[in-house]
Amino acid sequence: MTLTVAIPSDDLDESVAQYTWPKECISTELCVKCGDSLELNLHQLRFSENLSRVRAGYYPFGSERAAYDKLLGDTQVELDRCQKEIDRLEILRNKLIASTQLLQANKRLIHSIWSPIHKLPLDLLGNIFEHVCDDMDDMIDISGFDPSKVPTLKFSRVCYRWRSLVSYTPILWSTFYFCESKDDHPKLLPLFLSRSHPRPIDFEVYAKGGKRSSKSLSTLLLHSDRWRHVEIESHFPYVYLLQPLIKSGAQLPSLKSLTLGTGGQTIKIFDFPMTCENLESLTLNRLVLELQFPRPTITRLVLTGMTCESVLGIISRCPNVQDVVLHFLDTGQDLPTPAYKCNANKLELSNYYKNATSTLLRGIHFDQLTSLSLQDDYGTDRYDWQSIENVFLMLERSPTNMTSLSFHFPVASFSINRVLHVFSQMPLLTELQVGEWRDQKRSIHPILKYLIAPQTSEAAMGEMDEDGGGLEELSDDEEDEADLDKDDRENEFEIPEGVCLLPNLTKLRLIIRPRPKLLLKLLRSRWRPSLLSPKSERFSSQESNRLEVVPDHGQCVCLRSFHLTDPCYPKNKLTLRALRRSLESFKNDGMDVTVLG
Repeated sequence: MTLTVAIPSDDLDESVAQYTWPKECISTELCVKCGDSLELNLHQLRFSENLSRVRAGYYPFGSERAAYDKLLGDTQVELDRCQKEIDRLEILRNKLIASTQLLQANKRLIHSIWSPIHKLPLDLLGNIFEHVCDDMDDMIDISGFDPSKVPTLKFSRVCYRWRSLVSYTPILWSTFYFCESKDDHPKLLPLFLSRSHPRPIDFEVYAKGGKRSSKSLSTLLLHSDRWRHVEIESHFPYVYLLQPLIKSGAQLPSLKSLTLGTGGQTIKIFDFPMTCENLESLTLNRLVLELQFPRPTITRLVLTGMTCESVLGIISRCPNVQDVVLHFLDTGQDLPTPAYKCNANKLELSNYYKNATSTLLRGIHFDQLTSLSLQDDYGTDRYDWQSIENVFLMLERSPTNMTSLSFHFPVASFSINRVLHVFSQMPLLTELQVGEWRDQKRSIHPILKYLIAPQTSEAAMGEMDEDGGGLEELSDDEEDEADLDKDDRENEFEIPEGVCLLPNLTKLRLIIRPRPKLLLKLLRSRWRPSLLSPKSERFSSQESNRLEVVPDHGQCVCLRSFHLTDPCYPKNKLTLRALRRSLESFKNDGMDVTVLG
């Protein structure tokens, strides 16, 4: 039986019977060189005898207590001797650890001296530092004082040579980001501004809180002549933050791109007098600027959360704009006629509200478009037939210019016949992206059926079976088959015999529920590697991207890239797996093929 006793010690509340007491003198060698040792006569302290008496419930009386007092004193003496040696050895251990750290540091220094990087000239070393700073995913964060987030500070701590190089290389300090709150200002901003001089600076500012002034922006205004790529954003209306910039009269001669955004309601600033003679890109997020006079240098506009009236006002001041991106476009007021003509060749519309497109196209004519993207990222049925019809009318006005087309919104918004008719007017179209939503009843599969090149022969389909891309293991959904037959009866569009719809199509991207048989027929009909120059039976995908397309008597060129995304994944997981296997032959022959769930 093991008895657990209460011993007056904070360090021991377990059974004392677990210890094996030595029966002879213990000698601990402390120094190998001099033979110094610590001898402990623990066997004389009668541990086993004391343990048996405790178990028997023994209690000393009278003169016996003196014997135990002496035994307790001897135990304390031995305990003090041990603790003294432990303290001495602990001090020695700490000294040895410190010495080890010094030796390890010296070892690293010697290895650093041997490092070949010290043989590099300063100009090449500076190029390496510049590459490391530019290769970061985000701009250098100077919001706090954490050296691990600031590569320039890390480089400066390596050696005096690196510190001198980094300190006097302005390009390493010319790109930064900081987040400014009500009571916090970036402590590194003055350092970056001074060391980046005289190079142009690129920076992003994210303002927190509803402050009416910004100490950091006031500091940046002193260097406004060096602003190049600037982004200022806030979750709150911050007209007051821009007032110092507007009132300063700064002309911003080096500014090439400007992004201003707010997370609140759309704000209008009636005055933007800065000349910005080199401004090429302007991005406004729920913030409208009155540009006052033409800005011929602007070639890209990204406008979010604005009415058609505001968009027209900004575009009319940018006569040479080539790329226009409009997000969350609203109708606003009716625009006056005659409409303004915009010479942009690229237009992207996403998440616009009902009738917004109709209102916009009544105020602006895009007659020179070569690329058009219509996107609804949320899949909401906010579009009416008239809006999409106005887009088709715009395309028909300049069909021969279109080379890239992308539309992704509910199929119920448009007529299949209307889309096919527009396609017939686009002989130069090379890139097409079409998407449908997982919860919509109608499908865009009839469009794909009309894209099958007419020269597909039975022999070609048999060749596909031999290559491992056969159709026998694939089956289309019976409900989709019925819908396709129904669409065939409803569609009145006819293609002349031997004519290929979109003959120059080289890149096809689909966001649809997969129809393997139909897709295989489409790809086989347009896969013509013999039309690629130089001619080769098999080549890599990277090589095929560099090859020139040779038309086949005006019929159809070779499709080089095919990308499929299933919006209903993982419902059709097995079908996608079988489709990937069937497309391997195209991929091995050089087509860029991607199938995603």
